[in-house]
Amino acid sequence: MASELELKLAASPDKLIEIKELDFPGIASQSPWQTQYLANVYFDNNDFKLRELGIGMRIRTIEDKLIQCVKSSGNAIGGLHQRNEDEIELTSHELSIDSIQEPYLLILVEEALEDGGELSPVFETNFNRTSSILTFTDGTRIEVALDLGKITSNENTLAICEVELELLEGSADYIFAIGRYLIKELNLTLANASKARRGYSLCRNFNPRQKVMQVTELSQGVEAERAFEKICFSSLNHWQYYELFLDSEDAHGATLEMYRALMSLQHIYLVFGGLIPRNATKDLRRSWDWLAEAMRPIVDATKHKRYLLRYLKFKADWDLVEEQQHKIQTEAMQRIEEFKTLLQTQRYNLMMLNMSQWLYSKEWRDYIPEDERENLSMPIIDFAKRQLEHMLKDLKRDLGPKLEMPPELYFKQVSHLRRALDTGLFFGSLFDSQKRLSYRQPWIDVINGIRELQMLQYISELQTENHSAEEIEEWLNKHNTPILDALFETRKSAFKSNPYWA
Repeated sequence: MASELELKLAASPDKLIEIKELDFPGIASQSPWQTQYLANVYFDNNDFKLRELGIGMRIRTIEDKLIQCVKSSGNAIGGLHQRNEDEIELTSHELSIDSIQEPYLLILVEEALEDGGELSPVFETNFNRTSSILTFTDGTRIEVALDLGKITSNENTLAICEVELELLEGSADYIFAIGRYLIKELNLTLANASKARRGYSLCRNFNPRQKVMQVTELSQGVEAERAFEKICFSSLNHWQYYELFLDSEDAHGATLEMYRALMSLQHIYLVFGGLIPRNATKDLRRSWDWLAEAMRPIVDATKHKRYLLRYLKFKADWDLVEEQQHKIQTEAMQRIEEFKTLLQTQRYNLMMLNMSQWLYSKEWRDYIPEDERENLSMPIIDFAKRQLEHMLKDLKRDLGPKLEMPPELYFKQVSHLRRALDTGLFFGSLFDSQKRLSYRQPWIDVINGIRELQMLQYISELQTENHSAEEIEEWLNKHNTPILDALFETRKSAFKSNPYWA
């Protein structure tokens, strides 16, 4: 089974022309540009089971050749796509399931057939690929492919205009260097969504799922370093998953999910600080801090929209005049547009590319003395227990059942609670799932209760022109009291539960 390593960048037709005229830095030689027409038909069943299992299956036509390709979704971080693939040449346009050589991919395809029925065409990606091979002095070879065409599904279409850098052999460092060069020189941006993902977005009856952050799948024997990598990928995947939702009706929800992933990434460095030296993550932490600061007003505006929608749905005993509603909705829309612009900036794209290289090359090892690197190989289970126990100790200090907590104190604990819940997601798969879910639920209830208090606080602040301070205080007390009582009881219940990691 082949392993594919590609870096994808979004472009425009004029940028593709410019790239063909470039003198790429550091190369020993470059082959002439050649153009081929690639016609691709992607297959799935009516329930999109292949997509659900993270598999892409297509038949590609290149001149007189037919090639069946099955790919796993793999990792796609900062434009860098790492996937396993299985390719065979066909003699007709019919799929040949029995010819899949990679056992794992074959099992998944057979599972999709069993659960969802026969496979049929769902969309096409047809494009001209103009490519050249760059050769470097150490023998590294990279194919630069310029793709221009379209994705179609029924009457729906999306344009294809992108650059793919594929490592044919040698060092991946050159892919990152060329990617960095194209971002700086031509203002290209990273393309995290594959052609397949974009194709599925066009399919009738395909509704991409809204996802909450999930537990990272780890085994008890997994090495600490590998656990760290998987947890990083999990949070980054959540961030990138929601990028495609920024043009949807629920763009404000997508923004909040991306911020949620960002907070998780910042927390990872704290949790693993005993294994990964702080100076190894210094530049990354500085970048994430910049991004968090840039997102803060955007997150505030989108939270306000969420509060508004929730209040109008469940609570509307005080009127919010149409002008107020319009102002909240408009500010959220404006801030989301600002966020989308930020994601196109050179600084953001270089930051994400650097993160990809840092993870791919395991650059943290350069900061760890040789005699301490064995700690990276220790099983993660004992480390996880220590982190979870530390988390619980902090919760007892700041949210203990005997503490009297008005809304203001709860508001200050939101980030702390989020970090605690994230720690559970990082390591939760190492323990019994039923015990974990049972232990976790009261803390999720606490977070939801605080959200309700925050919503009421925000709505009350909008009423200063319509009601007196006494009326607002009475209204807040009326609505806050049952929530505060429930939170007190939930905290007591949570601390009585036996930790699932004990």
